[in-house]
Amino acid sequence: MATMTKQIVLATFGTLGDIYPFIAVALALQARGFEPIIAAPEIYAKTIRSEGVAFSAMRPDDKDITAALGVDHRGLYRLMLKNPHFILDEIYLRFLRETYEDVLRACAGAHIILAHNFLLGAHQAAEKSGLPYARIALAPIFLQSAVAPSVTPPAPYFAEPKSSATLCYNQMVRAFVRLSVNMRMGRLRRFRKEIGLPPTREDFFLDFGGENKAKAYFGLFSPHFAPAQPDQPKNLEVIGFPFCKPLSIERRTMSGALHSFLSAGPPPVIFTLGSFLPEISADFFDRSIRAVRDLGLRAVLLAGVGNAARLVSFAGSTAYVCESAPHALLFPKGLCIVHHGGIGTTAEALYAGKPQIVVPFFGDQVDHGERISRLGLGFTIPLRNYTEQRVTKALQELISGTYSDNAKRFSQLIEAERSVERIADWVERIS
Repeated sequence: MATMTKQIVLATFGTLGDIYPFIAVALALQARGFEPIIAAPEIYAKTIRSEGVAFSAMRPDDKDITAALGVDHRGLYRLMLKNPHFILDEIYLRFLRETYEDVLRACAGAHIILAHNFLLGAHQAAEKSGLPYARIALAPIFLQSAVAPSVTPPAPYFAEPKSSATLCYNQMVRAFVRLSVNMRMGRLRRFRKEIGLPPTREDFFLDFGGENKAKAYFGLFSPHFAPAQPDQPKNLEVIGFPFCKPLSIERRTMSGALHSFLSAGPPPVIFTLGSFLPEISADFFDRSIRAVRDLGLRAVLLAGVGNAARLVSFAGSTAYVCESAPHALLFPKGLCIVHHGGIGTTAEALYAGKPQIVVPFFGDQVDHGERISRLGLGFTIPLRNYTEQRVTKALQELISGTYSDNAKRFSQLIEAERSVERIADWVERIS
């Protein structure tokens, strides 16, 4: 039986879509009698503590990144789009030492470490501490496969290799991607030597199943969305989306005005670009309002602080504009969801049983959109191609076809997944 003296460190970084899954895992561990501590950027301290979970500050925070690069958030976004290696070069490697030091400090007295798949500094801290640790991949793209590749621009994989020749080609592409990433790892190799860690063949950023020091590897997404493949790490388990709802879900409410809007008519189309992009989203919300107006539909737009203030007068009586709202409460009341394709938002839309239009602009979002399309659950329209005409046509087909039925069936498939409980099972076995 676990006791409260057994501390588990969970280290994560990113947007809210990277934070909430770790909160869900922490709450599952807490229910088993463990004492979880989440190491994350300071900006998320209030969110984490509001769930009754201990917090430990981990660099970099937003202000560290923008200060180091000399840009504001708009400039940061532009840099991310220009450089496919931006996150590796300018975040994980630039702040390698700071992340390592902060996670190592959080590990004092801990028994096990659970680390975000990409968080290089946390992996070094886990190895240096000698504690058993597991890596958690929040999206399929974090675990490359030649057999069933994720859409990984600009890597030119065959999406469905149906011959030995195309599979061999995909394996060569994957080897090239791994080589290109490893060529950028000089800072990591030098840092490992400095802190007394031995040379290693492990690919800490995109592990393809080589020398893998983690005791366990969890894919925190549904096997119905992206099953494990034979050329991925042997200790990988794809265990499901993290639908253990945070305790504060009971305390969260939608505003009275939003409740009134939802009750005053048929289900609306819900538009959101997540927690990162709303303020730099060009005309996404304007075009969305015009599209639903053309179709005689209602809409809810989660537009962020700046856009919400600007759009209120333009929205009219058939559209409700707000800065944000809890997805878990709002999505089930929608007709369909139009969103950026972040893994957390995608999962909530899947769980709500709603068809989707994915509007990707960066990273793994493209892959999630393609998976939604292949599963018959919706469409994808890249943000750069998001026009009133395209979204109007897509919405017409989405609400008149079989997509709603497909989405309801898919929701039933993933509803029974025990994802975070399976991580808690593993922690109990090795603690």
